Amino acid sequence: MKTASVALFVLVAGCATQAFSPVSVASGVSSPDAPEKNVCSDTECPYPRVAKPLEPCPGDMVHVSGEYCPRVEQTCVAWLDTDKSPTSNSGIGPMRCAEFKSPTKCLSDKRVHKNFCIDTYENPNKKGAIPPVDISWYSAKASCESIGKRLCGDSEWTFACEGEEMRPYPYGDGFHRNEETCDQKHESMDPSLPRSRWPEFNHAHPSGALPGCKSSFGVFDQIANVDEWVVNESGHPYASGLKGGYWTYKVRTRCRPMTEAHGPTHSFYQQGFRCCKDTK
Repeated sequence: MKTASVALFVLVAGCATQAFSPVSVASGVSSPDAPEKNVCSDTECPYPRVAKPLEPCPGDMVHVSGEYCPRVEQTCVAWLDTDKSPTSNSGIGPMRCAEFKSPTKCLSDKRVHKNFCIDTYENPNKKGAIPPVDISWYSAKASCESIGKRLCGDSEWTFACEGEEMRPYPYGDGFHRNEETCDQKHESMDPSLPRSRWPEFNHAHPSGALPGCKSSFGVFDQIANVDEWVVNESGHPYASGLKGGYWTYKVRTRCRPMTEAHGPTHSFYQQGFRCCKDTK
C-alpha cells in the first residue's frame, strides 16, 4: 500500500515553523526517519514576527476620531434662569438650560474628520489629582509643549465632549442638565477679591472622582471642574479661549460654548487646562 506524506505547520509565539513529519495514512505511524519538529522560542524564531499595530495615542490619553459638525442648531426647550432675555448675563443671555431639543441638528454642508489624542484628565492628567488653577494661556501652552503635546483646538475639545451626536452635555443622555453629575453646585467668587482669597473659593474635585462626569469617548471632567484653556481657532479676538465652565451652577457648563473675552496673559481662580496631541 502506498503512503502519503503530510506536511504539518506549527504556529509558535507569532511565527510560523514548518515541521515535516511524514505520516503513514494507512497506519498512522510516523516514519522512523522523520526529523524532529523545529519549535522555536521568541528570540530564536527564524521567521519574522508579526508586529503589533501601534496604538494611536499614549496610555494617558484618549483617542478621539469621527466626523465633527462645525455649525449646529441646539434649541433649549426649558431654561432654569429666571431672566431669559437675550441681554441677561452681560449680553450672553440665559445660561442654564435644563433640557435641549433632541436630536441636535447639523447645519454644516459637510462634516470635518477629526482624529487626535486628548488627555484623559485635566492637567496634570492624573486620576485623583486636583487640577491646578490661576494659569495663563501662555503657561498652559508652554506646559503642554514641554512634554511633546499641545493645547487642544477649540473644535477638538468640543468634539471630544459632544461626539458625533453633538450632545450639549457630555453626561447622561446629553440633552438634560444635571448639576449633581459633575459637582457644579457651588457659588462663584466675587471677582474683586484679592488673589490671597482665591483658594477659599476653589471647589475643584479630584480628577476622575465622578464616574458619570465623562464624555462618550471617555474623557473626564470636561465641564464643571476647572475652565480649560484651548486655542481659539478663529484667532478673534485672541488666540486664547476657555471651554467647559467650572464648579459653579451659574455658568453654561456644556460642550459648545467658548469664553473668548480673556487674552493669553489672563489668569484667574478657576482656570486650568488639558493637552492634546496628534495621533501616531
